[in-house]
Parts: sequence; C-alpha cells; structure tokens
Amino acid sequence: MSNMLRNVLLSKNVRVSLFKNIRFMPIQTITIRNIHVNTKTRRGNDKESVKLNKINSDLARQLDALEKMTKEIKETIKKKEDEEKHNQVKEESTSIKDEEEPTEKDIDEVFASLGISAPTPNIEAKQIESKNVNDKDNVVVDTSVKDLENPENLLDIFPKPKTYVQIPENIKQILPLEVISNIASEETANWEPVIDALLKSGICNPLSNDLTLENEFNGYDFHQLVKAIPRKHKVKIVEKLHELALMSGVLWGNIHVMNDLMALTNLMSKEKAKILMETLISDIEIDFKPPNKDEGKNIEANEESQELQKHEDKLVANVTTKAIILNHYARMGDVKNVRKYVNLLNGLPANENPMNTSPIIYTSIMQMYIRLNDYQLAKETFDTMKFLSLKTSPSAHTYTSMVLMDTLNNNIEHGVSVYEEMVEKNIQPEPEALLALAKGCGARRGMVSQGWDFLIKYYENGYPVDSQVMEIMMYLAYVDSDLPFVRGIWMNICETNTKLNAELTLPHARCTKWLFNTYYRTGDVIDDLKNDIKHVPVGLVDPRVRAIRKKVLELTNFGFHENAPPLLPIIKFDGVDTKLMLKESHALWKYLTEFHGGNYISAEIVEAYLYVLGRYGSLDIFENEWNSFTVFDNSSIKDEEHVTIEEPEEIPNESEPTESTDIINEASVSKYSFGKRLREDRLYSMCMHTSRHQKSLSFAQKIWTERGKYRQSEHFQKLTPSQQDNADFKFARLMLSTLTETGNVGDAYKLVLSSQNRFVWNKYHLKALISLCERLGFVTFSKELIKVIKRGDKWTRRQSRQNRK
Repeated sequence: MSNMLRNVLLSKNVRVSLFKNIRFMPIQTITIRNIHVNTKTRRGNDKESVKLNKINSDLARQLDALEKMTKEIKETIKKKEDEEKHNQVKEESTSIKDEEEPTEKDIDEVFASLGISAPTPNIEAKQIESKNVNDKDNVVVDTSVKDLENPENLLDIFPKPKTYVQIPENIKQILPLEVISNIASEETANWEPVIDALLKSGICNPLSNDLTLENEFNGYDFHQLVKAIPRKHKVKIVEKLHELALMSGVLWGNIHVMNDLMALTNLMSKEKAKILMETLISDIEIDFKPPNKDEGKNIEANEESQELQKHEDKLVANVTTKAIILNHYARMGDVKNVRKYVNLLNGLPANENPMNTSPIIYTSIMQMYIRLNDYQLAKETFDTMKFLSLKTSPSAHTYTSMVLMDTLNNNIEHGVSVYEEMVEKNIQPEPEALLALAKGCGARRGMVSQGWDFLIKYYENGYPVDSQVMEIMMYLAYVDSDLPFVRGIWMNICETNTKLNAELTLPHARCTKWLFNTYYRTGDVIDDLKNDIKHVPVGLVDPRVRAIRKKVLELTNFGFHENAPPLLPIIKFDGVDTKLMLKESHALWKYLTEFHGGNYISAEIVEAYLYVLGRYGSLDIFENEWNSFTVFDNSSIKDEEHVTIEEPEEIPNESEPTESTDIINEASVSKYSFGKRLREDRLYSMCMHTSRHQKSLSFAQKIWTERGKYRQSEHFQKLTPSQQDNADFKFARLMLSTLTETGNVGDAYKLVLSSQNRFVWNKYHLKALISLCERLGFVTFSKELIKVIKRGDKWTRRQSRQNRK
C-alpha cells in the first residue's frame, strides 16, 4: 500500500514538504520547484495567487482519488475474505452429511444429560441384563431422570403459574395449579373458578379430601382475599363471597368480615342490596355500650351478665360499620336513616368521627341528594365539605358531581366558580366536568365563547375526542346560529358512525333536532341583518375555534355513501336563501321518514321540522304536514264539554273548527314508516309560534280551541297543579304575542284582564302590547295594563319576603 502511495506522489512530482509550506508559511515566501514568486508588483502577486490556487485544486482532487481508491481496495479484500469463509462452511456442512446418522442411544444420552428424560424401556432392559439378572434388589434406577411419557412430569418442564396479585398463603395451599392459572395475568383474570374452588375445598366442606392447612382459615385471610380482588371482578362474585364467608365460618364473631360483606353490597343492584343489608344489620348491635366498671359499682354482677348475655349473639358495630351503613342508606335515598347515622357519628369524639377525617361519607350524602334531585341540600353538603376541614376537602370526582348538578339546574355561574376553585387548588378537572361546563355555557345567552374555552381546555388536557365531544361542538355552533359549522359537524358524525358500524348510521336524534333548530335560528340572524344588526359567530372571531371550524368544513364529504343524507353539496351554505334552506330541510325530512323512521323520529324532531316549515313555508303546507304527522288523542276525554282558557269574544266564521279538521282519529293510518305523534303542550306552543309568524289569527283560534279540549285529557290531568299553571301561562303568553302581532288590541287586552287573577303579568310580557296601544291611541288600555304590571310586581315582592322567612 505504501509503495502504491509513493508511486502516485512521485508521478505528480509532489513533495511532502509542500503541504507544510502551504499550511504554515506566508504566500509571499512559498517556493515551488524553480518557480520564484515576485511580490514587487501587484500584477505579479495576482498571477502567483492563481497558480497557487490551481495547485491546491490539483492536490485536493488527487487526495479524493486516493481515498476513493483505498476504500475500493478495502471492500475488495473484505469481499474475498467473506467468499473464503462461505466456501469453508460449505465444505464443513458437506462433510457432516457424509457421517453416520445419530443413533437413538445418542439422542437419549443427550436428553439424559439435560435431566429431562429417562432411558427407554429397551435400554433399561439391556442395563438390567448386563448386571446380575437374579439380583433384582441391586438394580439401581436413576430417579433424577424424568419420564417424558408421564403427562404430570411434562408439566414440570414449565414454570408454575403465580397469581398477579398477592393472596393469603392459606388460600394458595388449597388452590390447584390449574385454578391459579385463572388469575396468573391481569388481562385474562377470572376469579369465579377461584371462589368456586374455595367453596368446594376443606375450608367450607369438612368432608373434603383436601390436606389440612398449616394455619386455620380466618377472617383476616378473608379480608385480604376481598382486598386483593379488583373492583371490576367483584361485581360478578359478590354473592359467592358472601357464601364463602358464611360456609367457612369466618363471619361469626368478626365485625371486620361483616364490614367487608356490607361494603360489597354497594356493587349489587339496589333491590338485592336492600334485602341483604337488612339481614346483615339484624345481626349487628349498632349503639351498644358495655357497662363501665368504674361508674357501675351499684350494678349487681348478675344484672351486668344479663346485659352482656342479651347482646352476646350480635356483633357490636364499630365506626367503620356505621359509616358503611350510612353510605348504604345514602345510596338508597333514605334521608331519615342517613340523618340518624350522621347523629350517631357526630356523637363520637372529634378525632374518632370519620366525618371529620374523610370526605367519603359527605360524598355519599351529596350523591344521595343529587339522586333525589335536591339541588340546595346537595350544594349545602358540598359547601360543608369545603369549609369543615382540609381532610374533608372534595375530590376531583366530587367537584365533577357538583358541576353536573349546577348544569342540570341551570346555575352555570356556580359551576364556573367551582371549576375556578379546582384550578386554584391544582386539582385536575375530569373530562365530564369540562364537557358539562361547555354545554352549560352554551345554554346561557352570551356565554358561547366561554363554552368554547372549556372545550379547548378539554383538548389541551389530552382527553379523547369522541362522538360526545363532537355533539357538544355541534350544540355550541347551533346556539351560535352557525349553520355551515352545524351542517359540517352533522355530516362528519354521520360519516364517522358509518365507518365504525360498517353501515349507514345517522347521528343521535338530538343532533338532527339541533340541525333543524339551526335552520329556524338562521331566520333570526337574517331578520337582524335587515335591521342592521350583524351577528358574527364565535367560529369566525376566535382564531382557535376558527381553526377547528376550517378543519371540519375541509373534511366534510356529502357523498361518503350511496345513501348519504341529501344535504346540498355546498360547504359554506349560510341559509340566506330561505327557499333553498326550506328545500334542504324538506328533503332531509323526507329522507328520514322513508329510511330512518320508527324510533329515530321523536316528537322533538317532528316539532323542530314543523318549526322550520311554519317559518319559511306556507300555512297550507304547514297544516297539511301538521295533520299528517300528529294526531289529537280524544280517547281519554270522557264528556263532550270542555273548558278552555279565556277566549276572545268575537270569533271569525272562517276560524270555527270542524270535527274533520280538529279531531283526527288516533287509528288513522300514516303513510310514513312511523306512527303519528300525539299532540301535546309543546306541539301546541309550536303552532302558536307559527301563527305569529304567519300572522294567522284563524289558525291560532283553531289551536286555542283544540288545546282547551286537550286540557281534559288524561295526559294533561296527570300534571301537578303547578305544572298545569305554568303550561297555561306559557300558552297564554304565546296567544297574546299572536294577537299583538296581528294588531288585535281589543282581544289582547281582554285576554290580559281576564287572567290577571291567575297569572303574574310583568312589564316584559306586556311591553309590546302597551307600545301598540300607545301607537294606536288606546290610552285607557295602556293605563289599565300598567296597573296589571304593578299588581304583578307587588305579588312577586310579597312572595320573595315569604320565601326569605
């Protein structure tokens, strides 16, 4: 190699010193062979610099060529060495094939040396023959060698299964290996065979052939077993665990085992838990106090023995027992017993009272009030947990329960404050809390932006995005009247459900209802725009929401399936063209009735569709659809007479109802794939909205009269008096709005005066009517209506004072 390098360098007449001179000496003093660099003139310097650069380039090319050549030589040598090794291995394998095949004896010797086989019967016979055949007692058999033909010995090759959780040694001794293998892995764990094996073993059956345990199976072993079983597996074996405690005898005289059994009832259904807990509680002395020897000197010995004998057959409850029983009654919703046990625990010293040291009991009481829908008591319990002590401070789950309760009771402001407390205490909010807050903010006017904030926090915490999250996004967009966003989310949910189920699957019915409601709300946006009031959705203002909105619209595919819903293939369809929006809603409705009828189309969806039709369509088409999809239930009306809310005295002839148009027999056959929906108060309110938009007093009178008959139906009579009054007042306000919109001042005035002793009218209700009276010159009407408002305000103040007392 060195000779080759030397030849290359000599062929180019390059000296090694040249590299050193170029690197360290100034350019002006460099001398290459007989070339002298003249530095006197600038022109000479330029020429010499060009020559030096050329030399440097040549040397660089030569070095690159040298490195390349060296690399190729190394690869050639390595390739040759690999080829020689390959040939050598090939020759060795050929020579092995020429040797004799191994005999059975050779194989046995190999396995025998590993200790996993025994000599075959033939070999053993030969060994015996080689020794003294008559001296059979001197024949030595190698017991260390295992017989592969015995299945039991084959199992010894593999390691014995071990439980993935720690269980008592007494139980391990009883369970065979095949039973233990059921709980060898957390992923495949099955505890039922384990408990079944214990029930059949000697600890429950004295006649069993099981070996005697080193230590007797006791209550502590049972407690450790219950503690080791994960909660999700306990649900299936609760009753078997009770049977194990009873049959093994560990239940008698052990309050700790009793506590375990009572705690397990929390995993059972309420009906079974109630029966079993009553049985267990009957064997417990809840509030027994043994006589104090120091204070009971005057108590005779026989009286004390009689007192103890009276309670010796029962277990004496400890603090844990009382807490478990309290939790049970809280789950059952038994407020009386809950308060009883709260008083028992509060009678203990402060350091022994679990209500002062743990939030569990308060959480149970709070959840009881939540199940009873008693919002105020649930809120008071939650506040008590916060201010009692640090040890009873609510957990993240308790905070979530309070947020959900706030949302259900339309107190979203308190829910937001609860969330802010969690942030201050560095408590990670649960995903349910964030979603509840997002939807709760959407239900409140002006809080849509804050609802999106909670949804963004949900994303930031890394929680999964599923159909529930998409539905809440759609709800916020619907409340914000963002029609393109709503349509995009609805189609994306539909496409996702179809891919997951491998068949066309529509979004939840409530999503379809929100889609129809968005069609209706778009009309409000258009009306405001005509009055120079411009509404800009949050999805176009907030950059974070705008990014989500843009992505959703980009992913919207209107033709993802051959039977996809017939929405217009327009991404940014804003509904300004109301005729086009009406056609799309009608096409979607026809699609739903033909392909997805039955249980999917609820009364709410019918109501939402009729709202759209009544606002953008003609009254004739609306009445036709109203009679096609709904029916008046007259089967529960006993007599012909009916009572209605106060009606206007003058009724136009064309508005008089007839039997053929008002009362439709329930047995009428619908031409669609679902039955007609019974007309109820919500549908009647929707019709009054339609009358106001259509400015049709005659249709309003039809609905007014029919609803008077509906008030006698069984469905309406089942409502409480308070619910009936609220429904009547709501309908009366809608009728007043219709009369005001159509300019019927006199009828509207009579409606208010005739109902002022029943309903509380305020300024908000009568503002439009008073304005109309003043505009038309009905000064007397205006003054009387103001008196009605003052009367209502006075009644409201009186009620507020009584509630404060």
